[in-house]
Amino acid sequence: MIAFVVDDEVLACRQLKTMLKATGCFEMIQTYTDPEQALDEAANRHPDVAFLDIEMPEMSGIELAARLQDNNTNIKVVFTTAFDEFAIKAFELNAVDYLLKPIMKDRLKRTIERLLHERYIKQEQAERETISFAIACFDHLKFYRMDKGKKVDVAVKWRTSKARELYAFLLSSHDRFVSKEALVDLLWPEADPNKAATHLYTTIYQVRKVLDKLAFKQKIVKNDIGYSLTLAGASIDVEEWEARLERLHKLDRSTYQDHIQAFNDYKGHYFEEYGYLWAEPERIRLCQLWLQHAHRLVDFLIKNNEDTEALAVCQKVDRIQPGDERNMKQEMTIYNKTGNVEGAIRIYESLKEVNETEV
Repeated sequence: MIAFVVDDEVLACRQLKTMLKATGCFEMIQTYTDPEQALDEAANRHPDVAFLDIEMPEMSGIELAARLQDNNTNIKVVFTTAFDEFAIKAFELNAVDYLLKPIMKDRLKRTIERLLHERYIKQEQAERETISFAIACFDHLKFYRMDKGKKVDVAVKWRTSKARELYAFLLSSHDRFVSKEALVDLLWPEADPNKAATHLYTTIYQVRKVLDKLAFKQKIVKNDIGYSLTLAGASIDVEEWEARLERLHKLDRSTYQDHIQAFNDYKGHYFEEYGYLWAEPERIRLCQLWLQHAHRLVDFLIKNNEDTEALAVCQKVDRIQPGDERNMKQEMTIYNKTGNVEGAIRIYESLKEVNETEV
């Protein structure tokens, strides 16, 4: 691996470079005290991982990480900091890890193990990768293609919101036929039957025109019953996520990174942006799977005294599914354990409001 070490203190750069070199896992280790120089050279050297000090005068490590990831989505980031409070922000940027100064050899070893594990998983996935196109349903509908391991967004312009909803509904039942009557009742329940049939044919035509412009091989098939969407190999993020969740091995230190990746891959509720009523049962089911996994993850992290990481998980749950009682109780446990009385009281008051609202 190629590593960049960026810290405004020369001594800190030298010490970390020496520790990294001793692991024998890096073919090249470049050190920089100037974040701008590191950013410029990253375009040519393509580092696999960047160890970034968070507190730097000209450009913070947080800002540098965001700019590095904008230019190279594959780069891994490890933050180094003397202040534990920055760790939450670090994990929001999908950092592999953070290291508290002074950096201890055993703690660095765990970080290197995570990097190697992710590298192995990525290589294994690349070897198995056969799908060129994919569809995202978390939060909102989105298409992308895989280009040399990178996700590239595919822009889609829907003629009408009904066309998008019709496609989304057929996608939810892909490779199965949906009757014309069911589609009409879903999208035009109040319309005159003849007009509703015309609306359906027109909207099917609009969806087909969109699909014709995509490089996807998916298509809408018609028979005497109704219509079916065939995907011809394109993957769907929610299905891939659920299958990966089921394949996860028992949560322990060796599998932790796989579990946290599955947790982070839940980007938002199923078609949440559109508020489709027909999607609500699936939205609830997927959310419950995610919450159950999150709760197990937090319990594991608390048990292993990884309180900062546990809090980061809780706070993401707060953002996506606010008011989850078990998550709030776990968050209170973390605050009480770490002596953050103010935080514990704040969560307790919020929990009381949730319970009073339910009553």
